Amino acid sequence: MTKRCICQICTCGRHKCPHNPTNHLSQGDGPCRLTEYTNVYKAHPLGARENFKPNQQPMHGGEFMDKTTQRTDYKPHPLERPFVHKHEDYVKPPGDMENMTSYKQEYVEKHAPPAQAIRNEGQRQLPARFEGEPTYKSDYKKWDGTRVQAYGQQAAWEPPKSKFEGQTTFQTDYRSKEIGPRHSFKPNEGAKMSDTPFEDRTSHRDAYIQHAMPARFQREREHYKPPQVGFEGLSTQKRDYKGAVGQPTHSFKPEGRAFQSEAPFDDDTTNRVDYKRWPMERPFVHAHDQYQKPAGEMDMNTTHNQTYREMPIERVVAMRPNSMKQASAPFDGTTNYNSDFRKWNGERAQMTKQPAYMPNNAPFEGNSTYKGHYVPQPMQAVHSFRPDNNAFRSDAQFDDHTMYRQDYTPKPIQLCEAAVIDQPTSRFRFSELDTRGHRMYQSTITPLQTQQRSLSQQRLGMSVA
Repeated sequence: MTKRCICQICTCGRHKCPHNPTNHLSQGDGPCRLTEYTNVYKAHPLGARENFKPNQQPMHGGEFMDKTTQRTDYKPHPLERPFVHKHEDYVKPPGDMENMTSYKQEYVEKHAPPAQAIRNEGQRQLPARFEGEPTYKSDYKKWDGTRVQAYGQQAAWEPPKSKFEGQTTFQTDYRSKEIGPRHSFKPNEGAKMSDTPFEDRTSHRDAYIQHAMPARFQREREHYKPPQVGFEGLSTQKRDYKGAVGQPTHSFKPEGRAFQSEAPFDDDTTNRVDYKRWPMERPFVHAHDQYQKPAGEMDMNTTHNQTYREMPIERVVAMRPNSMKQASAPFDGTTNYNSDFRKWNGERAQMTKQPAYMPNNAPFEGNSTYKGHYVPQPMQAVHSFRPDNNAFRSDAQFDDHTMYRQDYTPKPIQLCEAAVIDQPTSRFRFSELDTRGHRMYQSTITPLQTQQRSLSQQRLGMSVA
């Protein structure tokens, strides 16, 4: 009995092996979804690459050299003070300063009277009383004009006595002119019918001669012939590649660990070792001379006090108008409104008093006006045309024969054996797991039993039909 995987047992195309290979280097039998690289690849023994990274271990023994490039190549040079320019001392020129200028020599003083203020004399008051009569009133003459007599016909409008019909003058006087439709010169699109038969003879049909066609040449397809020489899995890259030649680059990266030493920390720096203290002098500070009071007394006379002359100037009189004299007579409050207004004797409207409500002394009989006047009318209920929702009931047998049941031909449904391959009712049992990931199953039924089973299924389908 042969072994088959799920890919070969499935008949519906929905089941397949998981294809999880257990060994990538071995080659199995049958189709597989693995790549050519997995089939052809040959592993070569490769040694571990040598690590050129230095060991990160502290160095023991020896003395620490504190000589640097700066200390080795440094040469001290003599230092000199920078040159500072000294300003010369101030020397007062001999003699006294002459304060006479050309302006003082050539200027001639001139005495001019002070400028007078330009002011208006104020509004001039007229002695006479203003008469408010314009030229229009004095020169205008009123003419006695007579009314022009009208010579036209006196047309007095009178409202119409007839009822308005709702038609306008345009609707009553307008006469519509009916214009007939224009004759159409467009050709008729209808098909032209004829009793004569259609002449379908053409020059092609008359002159065409049908010749016999030779059989079509068919080239025989060449069948696939597998190569007799086995596939060589060595590619151009694998054949020509010989690895990198030479040693790897040495790393100059310093060690990542901090320097450790038991010696005491030397705190001497370049500044402390090479520094020389130079003598310093205090900067020069100029001392100001002490104030001395000049000899003699100060002359307070100025040029303005000596040359100024006071002029007799009168004070400017204010041009404010005189205040209006207040009248001693009593105020007259008579106006046109007070003199012409007549007060009418008006009386205020009185409110109408409603008579007080007097309840009826007769006892209430319990019958209202609505009950006394209401007359009941006979009322008929409206007939409902709504269909009855009750189901149709009948004692006859229900006829459930449909066209689908009469014309339908059942077909045997074959169950995919891969769907129930792990169930107890399956006729396959698990055998092994291939190196390519195929789950191999072996049949528990002989070929003769399989043939009898297929014949029984066919007979069952024919009986159902």
